[in-house]
Amino acid sequence: MRRKTILLLTALTMGVSFSCQNILDQENPNGLTAGSFWKTEEDAVKGVNAVYATMQNRQHNLWLLFLADNRSDEGYSESPWGDLANIGRFTFTNYDLPWLREVWQSSYQGIYRANQVIENVPNIAMDETRKKRIVAEAKAIRAYYYYYLAGLWGNVPLMNTIEEPTFKPNQSTEAQVWEQVIKDLTEARADLPVKYDNPSDLGRITKGGATALMGKAQMQQKKWQDAANTFKEIIDQVPAVYDLMPNYKDNFTTEFENNKESLWEIQYKEDPSRSGFPNYDRASGDETSERAQFFGVRRIGWCDGQPTRFLFNEFLKEQTVDGKTDPRLDYTIFYYKPGEKVLYGKTYEEHFGDQFNNEKNSIFWKKYTNYWKPTDNYFSGINTRTIRLADIYLLYAEALNELGRTAEAIPFANRVRQRSNMKQLAVSMSQADFREQLRHDRIVELGGETVRWFDLRRYGILSSNLAGNAEGNPGQTPFDTEFKEFRPNKSELLPIPIYETGSNVKIEQNPGW
Repeated sequence: MRRKTILLLTALTMGVSFSCQNILDQENPNGLTAGSFWKTEEDAVKGVNAVYATMQNRQHNLWLLFLADNRSDEGYSESPWGDLANIGRFTFTNYDLPWLREVWQSSYQGIYRANQVIENVPNIAMDETRKKRIVAEAKAIRAYYYYYLAGLWGNVPLMNTIEEPTFKPNQSTEAQVWEQVIKDLTEARADLPVKYDNPSDLGRITKGGATALMGKAQMQQKKWQDAANTFKEIIDQVPAVYDLMPNYKDNFTTEFENNKESLWEIQYKEDPSRSGFPNYDRASGDETSERAQFFGVRRIGWCDGQPTRFLFNEFLKEQTVDGKTDPRLDYTIFYYKPGEKVLYGKTYEEHFGDQFNNEKNSIFWKKYTNYWKPTDNYFSGINTRTIRLADIYLLYAEALNELGRTAEAIPFANRVRQRSNMKQLAVSMSQADFREQLRHDRIVELGGETVRWFDLRRYGILSSNLAGNAEGNPGQTPFDTEFKEFRPNKSELLPIPIYETGSNVKIEQNPGW
């Protein structure tokens, strides 16, 4: 396993959501303050590490999977925790449930920490190049938090300065939030390196990572030409800096982390000593990922989220050049194969025992689980590859296609298809046909990677028409039945937590909630 840097700060906890109030106004005489902390280059590094830490934590990274993946037609939930299962059913009776409140809170905590870096680090006497880079890292990660706030909630406050806890911000439009994302990333790219020479900096945001996120934000605004120009900057660095990994599976295990295909990667490490429910300092980050356990197969994981039959059936639509099933299926989904050891070294029969007949038609997430081990652990060390080159190739192809440059676009989709030995698409395809083909290609390449919800919003096809039979029995519509609860002009956005709307009269609840 390659060494990886865990960007974590445990000694410095700088800020929470802007609505939080101090219970005690007394200062700890031994505690760090802004006046005593931002003095040295070491302080600057610790400060930006605290910004990274929020991406690692459960509040942001784990619950984000429920708010994005489970709400898309790729995922659904049979969790006995009804409120958790209701996320994908577009039904909320409590707007302050942990997965709403904590993703919102942790996003603004990360933004607040980034603001601390952006305002304080320029005043530190230190190497100027490193100073600019640290500020650029903070701006890029601030943009990351706003990217998800815009995509999930839409109209959210912009908090880009250090304010007192009692400050009541105005609510911004979704368009204004996207503008801020672009602004932060434009400024960040100027001072971020293409790569880091020091191994201890492995995992920090690069120019390519900021560029990739900027292109994705431009795509969400349907700024096709801007996005195409942005993505081309990355593609022009293939293969010198970036390239597809030879094997698809190598993007989702602890091997080959921070590889040439990865542009933005959240760092985790496995801690074998932690095997039970966590009792950790939530303000400092987690270091280990809980994804494998929350989404793991029953009798190993909690199985709070599962892939839909719609997703499964997408892999069966095309065969490889030599007439086989799309190989990406076997690295995305656990499913029954008679006699084959597909569940942590066991067959379905061995794993489920007396429950086999009830489970043989069930499917589970395999991507980002420790499937190559004999069992799983509550905490996983698998890094989350937030943005991969394959994603960029397909988005670049989409942008070119929307610009009417279909013949130019198709070869970039073919690069992704070639790795999985799928048949090459003819460059003579029509714009409309290639548009639909790309939507399929993104599903099978990026299933379970927190991109489908954003794709559906960009395509403009979120509606109850996506509903069908989640189990996809033969002859039945193989879609996600949970979408029958989708309500136009409401379900596209999440409800803003009540503690925010209740404490700030400037914030209006999203439409329909």
